[in-house]
Amino acid sequence: MRKSNASAVGTLARRIGRVVIIGLIASVYSGATSAELQRTFLMGFTPWLYDLGEEAVDSTYSYINSHSNIISHHLEEGVPWVEALANTRYHTNMMWEWRQRASKSSKDLKVLLSISPLNQSRDGLADYRGEFTHMAMPKSFQGKRFNDPDVKKAYLNYAESAIAYFEPDYLAIAIEANELFFNSPLQWQDFVELYIETYAALKLTHPELPVFFTSSLHTLNQMRKNTDDAWSEMSQLWNYADIAAFSYYPFMQYPLDLSDPVAIMERIREHTDKPLAISESGYPAEVIEFPGLDHIPATERLQAEVLFRMLIRAYLEDYVFYVAWAHRDFDRLVSSAALPAYSLLWRDTGLLSESGKVRSSSTVWDAFYNLPMK
Repeated sequence: MRKSNASAVGTLARRIGRVVIIGLIASVYSGATSAELQRTFLMGFTPWLYDLGEEAVDSTYSYINSHSNIISHHLEEGVPWVEALANTRYHTNMMWEWRQRASKSSKDLKVLLSISPLNQSRDGLADYRGEFTHMAMPKSFQGKRFNDPDVKKAYLNYAESAIAYFEPDYLAIAIEANELFFNSPLQWQDFVELYIETYAALKLTHPELPVFFTSSLHTLNQMRKNTDDAWSEMSQLWNYADIAAFSYYPFMQYPLDLSDPVAIMERIREHTDKPLAISESGYPAEVIEFPGLDHIPATERLQAEVLFRMLIRAYLEDYVFYVAWAHRDFDRLVSSAALPAYSLLWRDTGLLSESGKVRSSSTVWDAFYNLPMK
């Protein structure tokens, strides 16, 4: 943790619930001219769209290119297992998406590339990616475990091809890995074997590329019987990671303490001394329209305050990067793309509203983004 200015910023963070948001922004700007208040971490978004169509695509990338210095290409719609094993071309639909991501992103942005051998339920091997996303597993891969020799070879080939295409500055090779420990503990050691071997192989061919896995921080704060065991497993796996990166959606943790909704971020240092990063994040500005979660406090003001707290923590701990999932609410996408019901959890986490209205959280973001980089 940086020492200079830590006391003043810590006091500011503790006062956040008692001052208006404009006062907080003024405090950040007032210190921006001081050499003591410089941002060390990159800030950016995933290019998650708010609607279908070229206009939404162009608008999304335009926003990211002008409000970020890193873009997160988050690929977890499946793995081209068969093609990767044979080292043959991937389906044209998949490559079209890769080309769009690369061509629309500013060349000035750093690149965080996240791939994963886990499915989106975090309870087994990733689906197949062929002509479409989340396709059924081909017969030749059905029933295979994480540590199957074919799975290991295919996944390493896939990682190498993704590196060659996107030329990332940071590479996550497993997304929210700790959730597999919770959801399917019997598969955990098989996964660990795959992860460690993939990490070791990639470090041989790309020694300067930071390679790591991500964990969901909000699940590590839930009242589970094996949370301590999960922290222990993560601590061991961080021996084979260059960064300790976390997805963190504070509203998904239990219990949610609004007096300090990001307190768990202060506990990370109890478990690792690796450089830290936030790989995805968000807090809703509107009530979550999902059964059982509509009681969670969610307002524009609270969203801005939570973001401010998280960015202050990133500042104090010299994080490597901080990524927000959605720049704009995606109500239109939910309606037009028939997304699953659980997408409502993140629908209203944008810094812009559904209509594109600038929220207070966007002002918070810009205040930090406009700080000089150290």
